[in-house]
Amino acid sequence: MPNTYTKIFLHIIFAVKGRESLLPPTIRNRVHAYIAETLRRLGHHPIKVGGVQNHVHILVDYSPSQSIPEMVRDTKASTTKFINSQRFIPFLFAWQRGYACFSHSPSQIPDVKSYVEHQNEHHNNMSLRDEIVKLYTRYGIEYNEEYIFEDHTN
Repeated sequence: MPNTYTKIFLHIIFAVKGRESLLPPTIRNRVHAYIAETLRRLGHHPIKVGGVQNHVHILVDYSPSQSIPEMVRDTKASTTKFINSQRFIPFLFAWQRGYACFSHSPSQIPDVKSYVEHQNEHHNNMSLRDEIVKLYTRYGIEYNEEYIFEDHTN
């Protein structure tokens, strides 16, 4: 739409199914680069993609031409296909259902980018579950402890 301007920064986190440690350092950079390229293809502007063996953090300048759930779904689907086609692991890879998403002001972007860049150091002292609970608390998000990145498909 002409004369429509937006600047929406999002910090998105999603986990490997079962929070398994399936993203070792040997493949992590390629997976992160592929996530960034997927986001570009979808019309978004990735700022930083990072993470550790069991989850990914994405800082993105989001384009509202696509809904957030669609962006995350398409990114997960594309990355899953990439990981499986490259046979990085000896069995089928999958992401867990769900994700966390937080918005940020432009003044916060350097700090969030640094946070994403330093995930290895950050997770020397904190589990994914503890990190998510801390973020949910900071942002005032009500949550059910039972469903923090768990795959409940009864």
